[in-house]
Amino acid sequence: MSPTCRIPAGALELYDAVFIAVNRHPSIASAAHAVTQAEGQVDYAKSGYYPKITAGVNSGRVSSYGNGQIATVSVSQMLHDFGKVSGSVTQAEGQTIKRQALLLKQIDTIAQDTAQALVETHRYQSLLTIARDQVAAVRGVLDMVQLRADSGLTSQSDFIQATTRVQSAEANLQQISTLLGQSRARLSTLVGYPMPATVATLPEELERNTQLVDAINYGMLPAVLAADADRQSAYGQLENAKAQRYPTLSLEASANKALSGTNPNNGEENGSYNTVMLTGSMLIYQGGAVSAQIRTANAAIEAAESAINEARLSAEDTLLRSQEQAVGARGRLGILKQRVASITETRELYREQYTVGTRSVLDLLNAEQEAYQAAADEQSTQHDYWSGLVTYIGASGRSRQAYGLNNSTVQQIEIEQ
Repeated sequence: MSPTCRIPAGALELYDAVFIAVNRHPSIASAAHAVTQAEGQVDYAKSGYYPKITAGVNSGRVSSYGNGQIATVSVSQMLHDFGKVSGSVTQAEGQTIKRQALLLKQIDTIAQDTAQALVETHRYQSLLTIARDQVAAVRGVLDMVQLRADSGLTSQSDFIQATTRVQSAEANLQQISTLLGQSRARLSTLVGYPMPATVATLPEELERNTQLVDAINYGMLPAVLAADADRQSAYGQLENAKAQRYPTLSLEASANKALSGTNPNNGEENGSYNTVMLTGSMLIYQGGAVSAQIRTANAAIEAAESAINEARLSAEDTLLRSQEQAVGARGRLGILKQRVASITETRELYREQYTVGTRSVLDLLNAEQEAYQAAADEQSTQHDYWSGLVTYIGASGRSRQAYGLNNSTVQQIEIEQ
C-alpha cells in the first residue's frame, strides 16, 4: 500500500475509506490488466493494414540442378480486403471499450461496497452507544428498586422484574457488539488493518453529491457501456464475416538469390530472381463456415441490444427503490426525533412519579424500553437513509464523482471525469 493509501489516524472518514479500498483491491488491478490485454488485441488487428516482410534460407536439393542454398526475402501489402481487417479492428476495439467499462464498473462496485460497509459499521457503532446507555439506565432503575426494597417500600417481584430487564439489556448489548464486530471485519477486508477504533459520521454533502432529483444518463452507466461495446464488437464480427465472401487483393514482391549452386527460377549459378505481382485470393468453399459466422454475429448483436435494455432496466429498478428508501427514511426522521424528545421527557416524569410511589416499577422499565427503542429506531432510520443514498449513487454511475475519485489516480490508472 502506498503512503497516500494508509489508514489515517482518528475516525475513518467515508472518502478516505473509499479511496483506500479502490487503491488496494486486486479485482481493480485485474480489470486494468484486462484492458491492457484488449488494447494489445487492437494493435494486433491493425497490423493487418501494414506490410508483412518475411525472409528465409532453404538448403537442399534444388530441382534438377543439384544441391544448393536459396535466400529469399518477400514483402506483401494488403491493398483491399472488403472489410476483413477493419471488421477485426472494430471487433477488437469494442472489446477494449467493454474492458474499460468493466474497469469503471469494478471501481464503482468496490466504492459502493466500502461505503455500505462503513454505513453498517457506523450503524452498529451508534446502536452500541444507545445499548450501553440502556444498560446503564436499567441498572439505575435496579438500584432505585434495591433502595426501596431495602427500605421495605416495594416487593421482591419489582426487584426480579428490574433484574430481568437488566439481563435482557445486557444480552442486547452483546448482540449489537457482535454485529459491530462483523461489520468492522467486512470493512477491514476492504481498507486493510489496523482498523481505527471508530468510523466517522457520513459527510453532510453526501445527499448533494447523490443528486436524487437530477436526470440519469443511462447511456453512461458502465453496465450499459459494456453491453453497447459488445454490440460494436458484434458489428465488427459481422463485417469480417461478410468480407470472407470476397477476395483479398495484395501487392507482393519477392527477391531470392542462390547462395550456392544454381537458382532454379532462372538456371543461373549463384543467380538472383525478383518478382512483383498483384494477387487476389479468396476461399471458395468452407463448408458453410461464413454463413455460420454471419448468423453468430447477428445473434451477438441482438444479444447485446437485449443486454443494453436489461442493464438500463436493472439500473432503473435499483434507482427507484433506493430513491424511495432514502426519501421515505428522510421523511420519518423528523417524526422519530420528536418521538425521542417526547419519550425522554416522559421517562424523566415517570422517574419522579416512581420515587413518590405514583408509578410502578413496570411503568418505569417500560419507559426505559420505549426510550431505547425510540433512539434505536431514529438511528436505524438515519442509516437506512444513508444506505439508500449510497445505493442510489452506485446505481446512477456517480460513485467516482460522489466519492472524489474523478481526476485522480487509482492503482496507476488515471480516472477522468
